[in-house]
Amino acid sequence: MWHKGELFDISRDVWQSFSSKQLLKNEGVLEIEDLLSMQWFYCHLSSNFVVMLAIDLRVGYQLASDMLNTPVEGISGEDEQDAMIELMNCICGRLDRDHPANDCFELPRLLQPMEISLLLNKLHRLSDVTASIEEQWFYISLFEAEAAAKMDGSV
Repeated sequence: MWHKGELFDISRDVWQSFSSKQLLKNEGVLEIEDLLSMQWFYCHLSSNFVVMLAIDLRVGYQLASDMLNTPVEGISGEDEQDAMIELMNCICGRLDRDHPANDCFELPRLLQPMEISLLLNKLHRLSDVTASIEEQWFYISLFEAEAAAKMDGSV
């Protein structure tokens, strides 16, 4: 089973491989307003686990800027989403699975605002990490997938 230290270490290592900005662990508590203002990405890690990543939009643009070696002003919304999906894909790829890598794994996707609160209220959280990049939030969490499968029929 994963623990906070492992989830943070993997997230930080992947983040640092792409970005010039430091990802720092933060023991702060995210308020509902913070959670709802972030963009959320969702991915089935396996038939039993789901990973959700929430990040401030400005941080996503900075990541895309670093990945594409382009000024932030030249980054499109599509570039930013692609960068975030690649980040999450790499994080998920480093987490241990209960199945071979190709079984049940799906590409991360951007969640719509209405999906976020529904998922957060229904899923059973196993591990989560709150971190920050230059005072902007980064949140990643691992959930049991059974509840998600009942909601979206994807497993």
